[in-house]
Amino acid sequence: MALAIEEHQDSRRFDCAQAVTAVAAAKEEARLADRWRAHVSAGTLASLREQRDGLRALIHADSSQPVSDLLERLRLLAEVEQTRQQIEAREGYTRMDAFVAIQEGLARLRTLTTPQELIDAAPGELCRSLGFSRAMVSRVRGSLWTPEVLEVDEKLDPDDTAFQQFVTGAEIPLAHMLMEAELVRRRIPVLVTDPWNHPRTFKPLVEVARCTSYAAAPILPTTRVIGFFHVDRYGQDLPVSPEDRDNLWVFAEHFGLLYERSVLIERLETQRAQLHALLSETIVTIDEVCNRDVVLVRDEAVEEIPTGRGRGTRSVLDSLLTAREQEVLDLMATGATNNQIARELVVSEGTVKSHVKRILRKLRVDNRGGAVARYLHLMQRSARP
Repeated sequence: MALAIEEHQDSRRFDCAQAVTAVAAAKEEARLADRWRAHVSAGTLASLREQRDGLRALIHADSSQPVSDLLERLRLLAEVEQTRQQIEAREGYTRMDAFVAIQEGLARLRTLTTPQELIDAAPGELCRSLGFSRAMVSRVRGSLWTPEVLEVDEKLDPDDTAFQQFVTGAEIPLAHMLMEAELVRRRIPVLVTDPWNHPRTFKPLVEVARCTSYAAAPILPTTRVIGFFHVDRYGQDLPVSPEDRDNLWVFAEHFGLLYERSVLIERLETQRAQLHALLSETIVTIDEVCNRDVVLVRDEAVEEIPTGRGRGTRSVLDSLLTAREQEVLDLMATGATNNQIARELVVSEGTVKSHVKRILRKLRVDNRGGAVARYLHLMQRSARP
């Protein structure tokens, strides 16, 4: 009899302790989530539901339980259920707040005018809008993954020097088994909850970043992935959640459209300026021809019609090459490689190769050396009196 009473008391202490622990853990996680604009994990809500169902079963199963035990279990049941409902309601509001924050962040990015400004500002907007402690944007050039800009909350990660140095100038091959290669292939976001033990994470980056979980999303304005976003919650005592991954995906999709818009506007502005210059030269030339005096002579020497800016080396190059091709040729003449030209002009190496092929074809030469020689020859001719 005494043994039965003792077992009953142990069971009472055990289920009450479980419920109290679950509620305390859920409230602490919700407090941290409020502080960092994060989300309470699905596992925490599942634990509360489990405690609720367990307490209900105990209350209904033991009809002979003392009144004090019944009241305590009813009190705990009410507290567990109230905590669960509050957290679920909080999660709904947090999701709506995240969508509003994303739109506000994108609105700020929309005021920027160049693609480079967008790249520089995007990681900071991710941290500001969605509460991440670190965010990184990377380019994808062919089979290379190149980190470009890293934003770090210095209060949460004051020792970020090694991470920043690693990002500067890093070029990571997109090997077949790498997680980021999967981003390029499948074009969907990923959530990595254990990067140290995951077989497809890039361990040198995981080591220098010291991250315990992260989310990544591809940037694809069309059907081709041109970059990645990586985010985590280092220093916040919270893991990156599936909701964080989904919010990042929404941000990345809209950022891709903004970036494409910025690139197209920049290209149109370049074409507009070139067309304006060409039309201005044409107007000047026509005016000069029309305003020339008519002279009565038997054999009037044919004079060269002035062409304004079109004289000299640039007149030949302007007639053959686009402005971008001239920029590439100018850099080729300095001995720059395709990779160096790509970095200077902020384009992909594949784009530079396409420009070089067109330059060779238009100048009617077979190789880069011939193109440079042709360029120098034209420069020498323009320098003559």
